[in-house]
Amino acid sequence: MRRFSTGVVLTPNTKTTLYTVPTKHIAEWSLLYAHNGTASAKNFSAWWYDASANLEIPVVVDYQLDAKEFLRIDGGAIVVLQEGDEVRAKIETGATDASVIITLDLIPQLSDIKYN
Repeated sequence: MRRFSTGVVLTPNTKTTLYTVPTKHIAEWSLLYAHNGTASAKNFSAWWYDASANLEIPVVVDYQLDAKEFLRIDGGAIVVLQEGDEVRAKIETGATDASVIITLDLIPQLSDIKYN
């Protein structure tokens, strides 16, 4: 298992893929941190894309992030992502300084362990 964080500065009004789970791995997503450094409130959204179902599942939809404020979702819960699943995020038009960070544990799938 390898724990890591990844983050991006969001391009306004553009859905951005933050992470795609690589082949032969699962990932446990435990933190989402979004920051609006813009001088006015902006709506923030995030999704889990379930590749096996070809389905985008809303996690946060149009959450109003006030100017210079942040949203942190950690609550001690995790979302288990399978290979090919993605975490996506978007902030509304006019956000000039917005970012999002996620933390995951990347785990090789047990089916890849070879037994003699």
